[in-house]
Amino acid sequence: MEKRFQKRGVILIVSSLILGVLLTLGAYFLNFTTTEFRITKSQDAATQTYYLAEAGINEAIWKLKNDPEWKNNFETPPTCSNWSASFSRNNTLLSNSSSSYQVQIQNSECARGEIVSTAFLSLPNGKTAQRVVKTKVFKAIGSLTGNSTIFSGGSSENITITASLVNVYDGNLFANNHLDINLLSNVDVYDNPSTEEPEGRALSVGNLTVSWFSTLDSLAKCAKNVCEGDCSGQGCPPPSASTPMIDFDSNDNNSYKKKALAKEGAGQCSVLCGGTPCSSKCVFTQTEFEELLWQIGKNGNMVLNNEITYVTGSIDLKGGRRLTVNGALVADGTINIGETECWVNKGQKDCGNNQITVSDPGQGKPSGILTKGKINFGFYSSSQKMEIVGLIYANDEIRIVSIPQIFRVTGGVIGRKVSIVSVWSSLNFYLNNSIISEGIWGGTQPPEGQKPPYSPVVTIEHWEEAY
Repeated sequence: MEKRFQKRGVILIVSSLILGVLLTLGAYFLNFTTTEFRITKSQDAATQTYYLAEAGINEAIWKLKNDPEWKNNFETPPTCSNWSASFSRNNTLLSNSSSSYQVQIQNSECARGEIVSTAFLSLPNGKTAQRVVKTKVFKAIGSLTGNSTIFSGGSSENITITASLVNVYDGNLFANNHLDINLLSNVDVYDNPSTEEPEGRALSVGNLTVSWFSTLDSLAKCAKNVCEGDCSGQGCPPPSASTPMIDFDSNDNNSYKKKALAKEGAGQCSVLCGGTPCSSKCVFTQTEFEELLWQIGKNGNMVLNNEITYVTGSIDLKGGRRLTVNGALVADGTINIGETECWVNKGQKDCGNNQITVSDPGQGKPSGILTKGKINFGFYSSSQKMEIVGLIYANDEIRIVSIPQIFRVTGGVIGRKVSIVSVWSSLNFYLNNSIISEGIWGGTQPPEGQKPPYSPVVTIEHWEEAY
């Protein structure tokens, strides 16, 4: 009898232990399941609030593209530099829940700002899930010349290419009247220098003529008399376009002459003649500039280390002179580069070919050769290396008659009329819209009240999340 009770006691103890273990395991699994359920609900809430916040970002980007008020305030100087706006949406996307988002945009400069979208989702027991998404957006400055590397914007003027080899990279050829390619010329309008595939366009508001055994290789030919290739977005003929105007010498502080005078007054001008300082001016009369060129002598080099060098007259580079421009060379009159071989002065005669080199001083600063009159690259700039990183701009004609070793322009060419004769030497033109804009505006910003030609695309530069 006693043994029977002992067995029953052991069974009771074992049963209790087993029951305890089962209860412990049950409580663990219940707690584990509850925790997993909470994690799942938390992840669901986090995902929902993230997409709510992202919806706010996308709505703001849509408004920048399509809402006239937002688009104008985002882009138009001067108020766009510190413009801000906000909006909110309640109970928008999720059914059977209280959800909302608040969006704010703050510009750091024109057409560049940060969007912050904060999403809220109501949870049981009076709790709220929150998610913050931030992104930086901007619009790149578009092209003042419609992505044209060589641009003739006169009301009735042409681009004429005769007996030449012309390579146009990254952009188009645009003539506001006729484009005439003749006498065994070969013109290639590439979009990508590395692949050298014809992806640029030849555009002419008037007629486009390729004659006398010449060739034109381009993605499209869009003109009054011809429409070949992809002319979508251009039209046949393309719409007329005016030459972008430059403020040379108005009383505005942003004109080229005023800026040059300001640099001179601040002692920021330096000219070297044969490596030796010879002037601390930025603004010269025609006679003063000629005297410096005569001073360097035949085969001598004059270096303009001025952001802007302004000549109140014409410039004539002749008699075997070399000129290095580390910025912008601007003149009121005609600029001749090698139009004349010889130079007689004070009983001395110097003869020889002439050379000009232009370099870009950096972002936000203009570079190039700019004039109210004409620009002529003459025959006596032949057999020389011509490298210009900047804008070649003339209110009148640009004429290139030269047989150089290298003729390379990085930036653009803009004139009322453009004519090229290279006697089958290669001339290479590379589009750089930033250099063109800096040359026309005298810097990164357009004249007051003028709206830059921003790209229609809103670019997302950076995206981040926060809880």
